Amino acid sequence: MLSLLIAAAVPAADMRPVHHYRRTNGDGSEVEDIHVFVEAPDRVAMMKEKSRCTNAAYVTAKLDPMTGQAMGLAGGRLTREGTQQVFARLFAEDGGKRIVAQVETGPRGVPLTYELAVRPPWHIYDFDFADMIAHPPEAIGVRAGFSFDLPLILSTGDGFAFSNRGRMVLQGAKRLRHFGSPAIRYRASGAAGRGTMWFDARSGVLLEARLPLANHGEYRDFRLRLIRTHYGEAAWKAKLADHWRGCPDADD
Repeated sequence: MLSLLIAAAVPAADMRPVHHYRRTNGDGSEVEDIHVFVEAPDRVAMMKEKSRCTNAAYVTAKLDPMTGQAMGLAGGRLTREGTQQVFARLFAEDGGKRIVAQVETGPRGVPLTYELAVRPPWHIYDFDFADMIAHPPEAIGVRAGFSFDLPLILSTGDGFAFSNRGRMVLQGAKRLRHFGSPAIRYRASGAAGRGTMWFDARSGVLLEARLPLANHGEYRDFRLRLIRTHYGEAAWKAKLADHWRGCPDADD
């Protein structure tokens, strides 16, 4: 009885994952670290940093908890207080068949709105598959093929270019080992050209993606690979705080 009371009094460990990915060109250049916090079945947050003490992106998304489809995203910057300064929002409309993006302050301070037709499911490519990482497709567990549209938002000199690159198809699932761990490898084709994507054979979490289509203007192609995983909100907040720890004041 005493052991049951003690167990009830001890809080359960926070096992929500904080995945650390690294995005580069295929040759390893243009390094950017991507941190993905799976906050809840319907919420995921991401912080992207090229180096400490510099401008870092902070993006959050609300997901359908059953399918993992993004229903809305908020794009912003990481403040020195560890909060999100939002400057753009994206909404799924018409049952997910249309995406509306609103940039609160575009060039010369003018708000901008973009609309795009898509076919669900879809993944915003410059979100670096964070929604898929948070909610791996069920097809991976049975090694079935699956597909999705690949919308892409690229910054331009006078705003943003918002386009749907079309359907990306993953097929030919094969159970192999990836850096010593059991994995499922898919061949990718279509929207992003021909490449490969690797997923953990047990959890379905994305391990690595190699695609010829870049998802940011300064890149030539795309490689995303999982570096390590920590757990809990405390680890997430520590990562956010570490980005600015010891940095000069903005006015210095």
